[in-house]
Amino acid sequence: MLEWLFSAGESNLWLFLGIMIVGLGTELIPAEVGLPLLGLYVSNGTVSWTVAVLVGFLGSLMGATVFYLLGRYAGRPILVRYGKWLLIKEKEIAQGERIVAKYGTWSALFGRFFPVVRSVVSIPCGLFGLSFKHYLLASSIGLFPVSFFYIWVGERFGVERAESMLKGLEQELWWILGGIVVVLGGYILYRRSKAKQKEQTQDAKTKQQNK
Repeated sequence: MLEWLFSAGESNLWLFLGIMIVGLGTELIPAEVGLPLLGLYVSNGTVSWTVAVLVGFLGSLMGATVFYLLGRYAGRPILVRYGKWLLIKEKEIAQGERIVAKYGTWSALFGRFFPVVRSVVSIPCGLFGLSFKHYLLASSIGLFPVSFFYIWVGERFGVERAESMLKGLEQELWWILGGIVVVLGGYILYRRSKAKQKEQTQDAKTKQQNK
């Protein structure tokens, strides 16, 4: 699997780097997964440290910016109502609001060092109307060392070690990946179904109150 990945050619490499930026930017690819993978590319000599860190940092910063702007201009009611399409939970928004209310712009900096906090502070920073300039600066200061660290972990691990772990398990790995896709797809459908039921229940209550 990794042999195919790292011999994909220059055009596919740039496609991969583009996917990484978009994936990290939309948080569809967790930083804990995507950034070490970039590190494997560094250890293989496929990309330089500069390119890997730049891609990881820009992708992560794009994600932080997108979710800040969603909070700033979409507003809480819309995010609660339609956030399910972006896998955004109301509980996560509330959790982030408590953190941002307590620490302000500092949450955008130090929150980047903690996986759970990192994914919930961006939207509330927008909801609270924190200065975008200060938010962007704080996020950049926090995201750069985090991006570097995860890429370094992947680079230290190395392609050869990853190959040795996967050797002989490739067929099983495809079954595992297939299972993950099925479970994730089922989970997304379940959440959307529950969110729709909740929305219908709230609409029904609103109609009854208006009668």
